[in-house]
Amino acid sequence: MAVFFYFFFYIYILILNIIIMLLCTLIIAALTLIERKVLSLIQRRVGPFFVGYRGRLQYIADALKLFIKGIFVPYEMSKF
Repeated sequence: MAVFFYFFFYIYILILNIIIMLLCTLIIAALTLIERKVLSLIQRRVGPFFVGYRGRLQYIADALKLFIKGIFVPYEMSKF
């Protein structure tokens, strides 16, 4: 009986961890968008309106751009 209790307890903890990670990711995404909007207001420019409805997907486009960009290392350069 105790084995089932521990199994469900670990599943419960796993689900809680996944929910917490998703919430943290969404909060970071929202804070990034808010930061960009506030900076655009301070600098008197339009802000991120290019991707998605009113810039809602801009942080996803920024993340994709970050992962797609390669690291350029000259041929004879030491990497250390």
